[in-house]
Amino acid sequence: MKKIFTLVIVSFLSALAVQAQSLKVTKTDGSVVTYNASDISKIEFLPSETPSQPKLIHEFAGYLTVKNRVLNNARFDTGAKIKVLQDGGKFHAEFSDTQWGTGSFVITMANHAINGTGKMKIANPRAGGAVEEYDATMSGSMTEIKISIPSLMGGTEITWHYAEASAASKVAGNYTGTTSLKIGEMPGSYISPTVGYKVTANEDGSINVTTSEEKYTGVPMVGNLTIGTYTVKNLAYDKATNSFSRDYSSDDLKVYLKSEGGLMSLNKDYAFESPSKIIVKLDENGTLTITNSYKLTHMPLPISATYTGKKAK
Repeated sequence: MKKIFTLVIVSFLSALAVQAQSLKVTKTDGSVVTYNASDISKIEFLPSETPSQPKLIHEFAGYLTVKNRVLNNARFDTGAKIKVLQDGGKFHAEFSDTQWGTGSFVITMANHAINGTGKMKIANPRAGGAVEEYDATMSGSMTEIKISIPSLMGGTEITWHYAEASAASKVAGNYTGTTSLKIGEMPGSYISPTVGYKVTANEDGSINVTTSEEKYTGVPMVGNLTIGTYTVKNLAYDKATNSFSRDYSSDDLKVYLKSEGGLMSLNKDYAFESPSKIIVKLDENGTLTITNSYKLTHMPLPISATYTGKKAK
């Protein structure tokens, strides 16, 4: 087939030469280009070029300080990252943070200074977590970059500061997974699927853990059991075990329990009492394991819950 096509082109060029004609090419935009036959020696049809892929040249982790009419340089150690990519002669910067969303910017880099414009996408808690897009500018250096968002909360400045990622910032995020519940020494366990947990980092390196509502079926004595959401704050980091933990027996926390179809009727808040301890660990593959063993007032048996999840995408 290739030989036949080549012969056709050769014949076409020969015909042009003999008849002293010109070649007229109409482009897709409607413009016309004309060539004299005497100026053409060969016609080739080449495959289309594959677009180049941006090349990652820098990636750094750090923390944020945020300033607006509500926050006064509040620190967020929530896993903020900056990536710089090169696409031919152009540079792009990508921002990401579990609390303050994502951003994409076209930037210039000169004398270690970064400047550019782009868009930020940030979840709006007042709109049910819906993501909203904002015009933004970026300026600074690779150790401190300011992102200005004029239309967010009357003007918001997010400043990224370079720093080695802390254990708290690494574990911070929203997770999806399952919880396995065990009651006292009773045989078997009960599963609550598709459970979301939220981990946030504090300035002092500790973390907070917020559980979601969990539902279990066929639990002895209570039938179908619903356990409400609650937050355990200030889990301290232990470098030796690479885990966070807290005994929250004295934190004055309560949780709502509701039962349906069992011998026991539950429909109120119950206070945590001793012993109540939570342990959080993130492994090298990104799997979060939360072991939460606790006792509730007026409940005869202790409860042990093990949550396993991955960061939500």
